[in-house]
Amino acid sequence: MATTTHKRGVRSRIADELYTCCAFWIALSALPALTLSYIVVRISKHLWLKLLSSKYPGLEFIRTDTVRSLLDTHRNQGIINVLLSIKGTPKPDEIKQQLVDHVINRRDKNGDLMFPRLRQMLVSCWGNYAWDPSHEFKTDNHFVVANPVYRGRPVSDSNIQEYVSEIVSKLFPNEQPPWQFIVIPCMATEPKYYVLVRVHHLFLTGEKSINIGDMLLLEQLSPTDRVTQQTEYSQQSPLVSLFPSPSAIPELWEKLNENLSNAWNEFVSEYDPVESPRALKTLPGAFHVAGLILIATVSALRELTKKKLHNPGEPPITATNLLAAVQRECKRRNLTIPKIIISPLVTFNPRKWPRRTFDTTLMTTRVFFKMPFWLRDELVALNQLRTKGHVKEMNTLTWKYAELAQLCVRAFLEAWTALVETYRAPAKLWVDTIKSDDGKRHLLQTVNLCGRKVIAWSKPVPRASVERAARALGVSPTDIALYAATEALRAYFEHVQANTPEFVLCTARAASEDFLFSFAEGNGKIYKKYHTGGMVCVPLPLGASPRRTARAVSGACARQRALAGAWAAQARCGALTRAVPSPLARLALNVLSRRYAVSYAEITAPPDATTRDTLWGQTVDAVIYWRPPQANISMSLTVIQYADTVRLSVMTDARLSPSHTLPAVRWPNAVEQLVAKVDQEIARIAAQAQVQTIPQIVTPHESSEENILQIDTTQDSNTINTVTDEASGDSARNLRPPATKAVSPPPSKRRISQLK
Repeated sequence: MATTTHKRGVRSRIADELYTCCAFWIALSALPALTLSYIVVRISKHLWLKLLSSKYPGLEFIRTDTVRSLLDTHRNQGIINVLLSIKGTPKPDEIKQQLVDHVINRRDKNGDLMFPRLRQMLVSCWGNYAWDPSHEFKTDNHFVVANPVYRGRPVSDSNIQEYVSEIVSKLFPNEQPPWQFIVIPCMATEPKYYVLVRVHHLFLTGEKSINIGDMLLLEQLSPTDRVTQQTEYSQQSPLVSLFPSPSAIPELWEKLNENLSNAWNEFVSEYDPVESPRALKTLPGAFHVAGLILIATVSALRELTKKKLHNPGEPPITATNLLAAVQRECKRRNLTIPKIIISPLVTFNPRKWPRRTFDTTLMTTRVFFKMPFWLRDELVALNQLRTKGHVKEMNTLTWKYAELAQLCVRAFLEAWTALVETYRAPAKLWVDTIKSDDGKRHLLQTVNLCGRKVIAWSKPVPRASVERAARALGVSPTDIALYAATEALRAYFEHVQANTPEFVLCTARAASEDFLFSFAEGNGKIYKKYHTGGMVCVPLPLGASPRRTARAVSGACARQRALAGAWAAQARCGALTRAVPSPLARLALNVLSRRYAVSYAEITAPPDATTRDTLWGQTVDAVIYWRPPQANISMSLTVIQYADTVRLSVMTDARLSPSHTLPAVRWPNAVEQLVAKVDQEIARIAAQAQVQTIPQIVTPHESSEENILQIDTTQDSNTINTVTDEASGDSARNLRPPATKAVSPPPSKRRISQLK
């Protein structure tokens, strides 16, 4: 039986390797076609936009396509929605003035408008988006103070979600730029109000783009504003670092650049007459002349490049300009044609041959006699490096190049790992995205979407409770949030009386809170572009335990590094939309979004995150962010960490209303129930440990010889029965209670009494 299992295992591994090899070669053979497609798409796109620009000179066409722009339709637009809950009474005039000064009329260092797109209308012409600057802009059309009464009742916490959902479900007017800043008064025991920011996704991409943080009008936090607080537990989300960043390769590159720079500086200081006047004392030889020509060429290129950078209007660098610059640099170094002609004679002068022969013989003799000692020192240094990790012999090559050699080995291992991942990427991508679908369809995949959106959000949950439960179960807070999301989805399927699937295919990603709060000015755009994480496709099991959910997430993150890297490349430079024709890319995205009908995102915050203030001085109590589902995605779930709370926001198609509120209601209940169960188990284990630390007098049964009274010693805490995971049914690891301070018990005494 064991032999049969072993044979099956070997056969399975061989089949997997053959499948991986075939997938890799198919993907490799598609690279020429993809390259040709990239060239054709770029040229055709350029010519088409040039034709449209000549026909419609008043429009400024958007030249870069994004995934959202490909999936945009008139009924299903990608509109970003952010809701702020602000303490205090609303000040419409002050808020409007901050919006005008900070966003609408803001100028850059050249005096131009920093965000001119906010004044321009977005139009669609022959399948391409364009900006129309001829539109008359009015601030009052975009800054709106909402009616404080909704359906005959004052707006309060009891109906605020319905009110905001109705606002979000409405499309923007066609004759205005697609963005709004809405102030919503609210009746509550403590004064507060809401601010709803709605903006089309094209305002956030391309030239002169704006960040979401600019529209929120929140104060930026400096590093000194963050006060480090001791948290009970903090673990990074597995969705943040989907592909490990290489460390040895960049370090090796910097080291090589540093060594080459030092060698070049030494070379220049030795042979350049401008840096070292002693180089002019003798006639230059052939090698010296070659070095001077090289130095003159590098100096000429440097000067021409500086002029080009400082004056963009300068003509491009040509061979004639370069040759003239090299001649000028040679003239500075007094390098003339006669010196170049006689340089070979200076190098191969017969009068220098006896001296050179004597020097060579003497050097060879020295090397011959010193070689054994050098070898001994090198062997000793290698042994020290192997045993102690460092070298004491400073006159050896091992001491000089050991660090560089170790760095080269680490860089080689990183490169080899990257090559292996690249080799296995096509097979993993196909298995995890296409073959993972079992063919069974659920309601979220088959619903006929109308394009309008409805929203909901949950009540806040303390971050400390989530982190405590994650610590006890040995998972991350992301896994706890995803577990609660699966419970919420299961409650939704049960409520609508649909067949509850075993698992739901969803896409998952994460981003830092700086994605929401950073300004476009400075490094905000660069951060948003180059710190955008990737995306993974996760089959979330419904009704599973947090540990099983964690295994599903970690498995997807480990296997789909190539997918995460490809998605990050698309977000940063548009790799997919530039290389694939738009109809083909749109078709592929629609097919995949039909399978992955649920989108999950997470906005993470550092452990010491605090509440933020608005530019007009009021405190923001809560921030809620919705990612718009597009194509065939019917439900978008976003978990937001803000200050010391966590909450879930839900955005679905209007066809799922009014049941779309169920996930938002069930999610915090699932988290609280899990935290309560974990706290009960921790308290029970801690109580057992405390009880067993109390000395107890044990009276044994009487014997014919003696009666012994002894004090029972403390039992080790590791003998406590492990806690099983009730949700999964299989055995799990121990809940780990907080470490208790160890106190040595007092010495025990035994009393022995003889039977009389």
